[in-house]
Amino acid sequence: MTKEQFTAKLQSWLEQPKEQRDLEEGALLLLQLTNNKIMYRNITRNIASHADYIEFMIKRYLNYRLQNITHEQVQSMLSKVDLIATEHNLQSTAQQSGEKSPSSEWKSGKRADHDTLPSEIQALYVENASIMKRMRELHLKLRTLSGAEATCPDSDRYPFLKEIITLDKQYHNNWKLYDSYSVSAEADTDSSSAESAIIDDPRQQQKNIQRQINLNKGRYKKKPSEGLKEKLISLYSQLASPTDTLTEELKSLGVL
Repeated sequence: MTKEQFTAKLQSWLEQPKEQRDLEEGALLLLQLTNNKIMYRNITRNIASHADYIEFMIKRYLNYRLQNITHEQVQSMLSKVDLIATEHNLQSTAQQSGEKSPSSEWKSGKRADHDTLPSEIQALYVENASIMKRMRELHLKLRTLSGAEATCPDSDRYPFLKEIITLDKQYHNNWKLYDSYSVSAEADTDSSSAESAIIDDPRQQQKNIQRQINLNKGRYKKKPSEGLKEKLISLYSQLASPTDTLTEELKSLGVL
């Protein structure tokens, strides 16, 4: 099946009335789009409850395919991702003798006073491990896609490139916040003034919400409860622009 034929198939599925859609077919189309077998298994366990999610994801990928993405845009993104891959050694699956592994380099960044830091600051360190794992998965998919199909359309590469670039920015921001946090400065700052400053800064407020989500998300994974679920939903609703990655993860956990 050609790219054009598959795109037409996605359009045809979405054009059907919701009550007439074959959700099994929709889940299979999503599997073909993402090659995410774990997500597919999670969806098909209770497919009816994931109808809106299947529609959302297929629309998302269809929009990518239909967008008029110029070759120059994608080439510019590819150059950025190449630099990111080199910086984080994303393309390496086996380390040469004498080199540090990515996991050991990440662990070496842990502060000596890590256990005394506020939970939201500790969460940044934990989150970066997940971000790095996701970036490696995306880069592998991108390499597989390019290797398997030398004439792969720019629109197929676009979602992988975009997510890697977004995650890299978040990764660096997390490290900056984690490394620059000062316990002594926090202790000397009047708590009410600090709280007021956070509330008055919308960007900082959004960051704090994201940190709380990451912290409670980890707790929910270990021990799900209705209380944590309601808290995550409430926090998620306060995000101005939640990432697709976060939305997908909360859906897979059954929170959304």
